[in-house]
Amino acid sequence: MQSPVGDCTKALRNSTPQPLKLTIITPSFNQAPYIEQTIRSVLAQDYPCVEHIVIDGGSTDCTVDVLKKYPHLQWVSEKDRGQADALNKGLAKASGDIIGWVNSDDYYEHKIFGSIVKCFEDPDVMWVIGHLTFLWDQTGELVTKKSPPISYDRLLNNPDIVRQPSTFFRKSFIEQAGGWNPCFFMAMDFDLWVRLAKISSPRMIDKNLAYFRIHALQKTSHANTLRQKREILSILNREHVHWTITTRISIQKNWAALKGRVKDVLLKLDVISSKGLPRQLRASAGLKE
Repeated sequence: MQSPVGDCTKALRNSTPQPLKLTIITPSFNQAPYIEQTIRSVLAQDYPCVEHIVIDGGSTDCTVDVLKKYPHLQWVSEKDRGQADALNKGLAKASGDIIGWVNSDDYYEHKIFGSIVKCFEDPDVMWVIGHLTFLWDQTGELVTKKSPPISYDRLLNNPDIVRQPSTFFRKSFIEQAGGWNPCFFMAMDFDLWVRLAKISSPRMIDKNLAYFRIHALQKTSHANTLRQKREILSILNREHVHWTITTRISIQKNWAALKGRVKDVLLKLDVISSKGLPRQLRASAGLKE
């Protein structure tokens, strides 16, 4: 089946006014087992005016061989300064009005781009967030998490509420906010959400938009949990959060919930044992010796 992705010329001839163009940016590093499903999930969409840009960090597996199979892709494979740097490179190359960001081990729900673009036909909409389904790679278990309403204040009290693969933005809006901050390795997404939400709250869409894969090799697994916590706290300090009793209780509750999710993920990955995790990480996740 021939994909409609990239076929903007026909869309331009048959529609007035000019349709909005969607750019998908995929940062990648050594994700050859998964990236093809990511690419195919973009190809399987229901909207013709799409470009897909892959910024690979110089993978040493067969990622480049996979990329070469898809001539519609725009891609580069070279060393970078991390995911934020890769995303900024992709943003600089993007020609779309709307930006989607999906990592190379995640993938999109079938036929959702049309609904996304429809939201952006309202000129007041700056970004859109939908629901996200978590996929445990080892078991195939699926759990869908609905996205709650997002605001600047809610983000400061619960840094974990934005579903990153299910988030889309106007390119001009990201540029206005300054793009991704390469100073952050794990919390570059939370940093961006905070800066965006200070300008405008997102439009929520009541649909599952993407799948977030949980597997042993991913960047967001146990090895970086503590670093993520430190980066989030530094962002909260930057925002001059007033640590009232109410705020402290709220953040403690939300961090406890996040630790519970981390613990659940680790258990499902079967990586928890008496010697399998550093003592500090076991304590952070609420696990006993």
